[in-house]
Amino acid sequence: MHKVLLLLGLLLPGPLYGYELHRIVRAHGELYADLKKANLYYLLERLATEGFLHVETEAGARGARGERLIYEITGQGRERFMELLREIMQTYEPVHTGVDTAVVFLAYLPRAEGLQLLAERQHIVAERRAQVVADLGDQEKNGPLVRIAGDHLLSLIDAELAWIARSLQYLYDIDWVGKPGKQEQHTVNEIDPNP
Repeated sequence: MHKVLLLLGLLLPGPLYGYELHRIVRAHGELYADLKKANLYYLLERLATEGFLHVETEAGARGARGERLIYEITGQGRERFMELLREIMQTYEPVHTGVDTAVVFLAYLPRAEGLQLLAERQHIVAERRAQVVADLGDQEKNGPLVRIAGDHLLSLIDAELAWIARSLQYLYDIDWVGKPGKQEQHTVNEIDPNP
């Protein structure tokens, strides 16, 4: 849904070639990271089929097709953009990455390995945060709304880092790993949070 909003929104100011849309998406780095090139072209085709975009071909382009496609938002597309904009702003769905499920099943591993995996995740997420900061660059030059969109992304990453730190501290506090030589025993409650 947000990918459709993105493409329609990028076309609001005027028609663009598919390549130009892809370049804009890439230039915004992490803000639009989940819209890959193949997905972008698939969505453009689907939006055109549904009547949200008008497509014209321009001959003489380099490449296998010898033409390039120019995408323009239609009146119906503008209406859909406004619907999606309002709908997305008024909806909240937690992001599910699968880590919650994986954490429940850490009990199947030796406990020290489970803690190590959490610590490694913390390191990976911290590195990813540094990369996102670098990719976002100076958001002030892009205006206040792009700045707060970038801030939202960083806030989600910061929440993940805070959760990992709390989780590690909790597991150490309750001596989840146990002392050296202590035999590991997994309980049903570790595997099934709703016994």
